[in-house]
Amino acid sequence: MAAMNTPELLRMFLQVPELSSLGSPQERAAFIALRLDGRTVRQAGQAIGVSKSHVQNLANLFEVKLAKKIREIGKTREARWSPEYRRLYEALIEDVPRDYDGGHKIGNFKPYSLSREDWAEAFGGGSLKFDDE
Repeated sequence: MAAMNTPELLRMFLQVPELSSLGSPQERAAFIALRLDGRTVRQAGQAIGVSKSHVQNLANLFEVKLAKKIREIGKTREARWSPEYRRLYEALIEDVPRDYDGGHKIGNFKPYSLSREDWAEAFGGGSLKFDDE
């Protein structure tokens, strides 16, 4: 595979069969605009036709869905993965630093930047208890 930067790899990864129908079109567009293209909240809101305050929520929601889906796929046998998924997954794994600590940003995409409400929604709802409560 030709040398690509991480946002380009992620953009291609979102198009594989396993991920192509994930999230709503607005969630996907907000995620791509903010996290991969590096657009401002205002620019992203204008591009997808939602308020500035709603853009970040849509992007965060898609990010949660994406992480959850990748974990689900990871639990299946690799033989069931599409060739495109396997190729791009391996390319992304090579691109992410080995000393990943959760605070790493990939382009404008920052994993683990989710609110408590997003975590609760993504992982089964209900009340989550945190150490500082």
